[in-house]
Amino acid sequence: MPQKIIILGSKGNLGGKLMEVYADLRPAGWDREELDVTDEEQVKPKLKEFKPDLVINCTAYNDVDGAEEDRAVAEAINGLAPGYLAAVCAEMDAVFVHFSTGQVFAGDNSQGYNEDDVPSPLNTYGRSKLMGEMEVEKNTEKYYLIRTAWLYGAGPSSGKKKSFVDIMLDLAKKDRPIKGVDDEFGNPTYSLDLAQAVRAMIEEKKPFGVYHLVNEGVASRLDWMKEIFIIKEMEVGIVPVSREEFAGKRKAKRPQYEVLNNTKFIKLRPWTEALKEYLK
Repeated sequence: MPQKIIILGSKGNLGGKLMEVYADLRPAGWDREELDVTDEEQVKPKLKEFKPDLVINCTAYNDVDGAEEDRAVAEAINGLAPGYLAAVCAEMDAVFVHFSTGQVFAGDNSQGYNEDDVPSPLNTYGRSKLMGEMEVEKNTEKYYLIRTAWLYGAGPSSGKKKSFVDIMLDLAKKDRPIKGVDDEFGNPTYSLDLAQAVRAMIEEKKPFGVYHLVNEGVASRLDWMKEIFIIKEMEVGIVPVSREEFAGKRKAKRPQYEVLNNTKFIKLRPWTEALKEYLK
């Protein structure tokens, strides 16, 4: 059981849930105010002063379209910073946990991607996350690199960035039809389920390496939207559209199948069950 824990990005969606899940161990929650992870000169002394046994990095640049214009920022946060953190963890013999994305893959495999499949990202965001994976693997051996997909869970009143689920609920209040992409697929994943699985993985001392952690089951964006409104008992007009029709609104290409297979650890509950708990 790790004695001293730092959760970086503790005010975000996933970081906040990890703070809840680890509350009994009183983790230190650091955000941008406490540590600029892109400043290599700041990272080393601050972490070494705290001397953690476990560092969980939830910091990320998640604006997929914005990354096309802010490539340097995306690469600094997603690509280089994980390497700085991993290197210091290696010096301290601390375990390092880092999160990545299904967008490191090309998205042309309808059966989904396993942990050992070869990445081939389509966009700048995916390339920056892949860079981060490589930096982690290069700088430490004691790491858990966890890929997830279609994450939600902060809640509209939390002050955190809204997820797809909360954006859909906002759009539903405007009383006009909502377009839903019917040929783009992924694993909607509840951040609380992910956080609980991360703690279980560490406490069970699973082998270090790459893991996929997503709620079970696959949905299109349209399926996800429909399920949200069914659970909330809302009558909303939905217009199915193809990803090709929707592409004009996006600066970055998206993988058609951002589907991940959990082959190395526990299966999380079905995405529909998790969504129901979140919305109820």
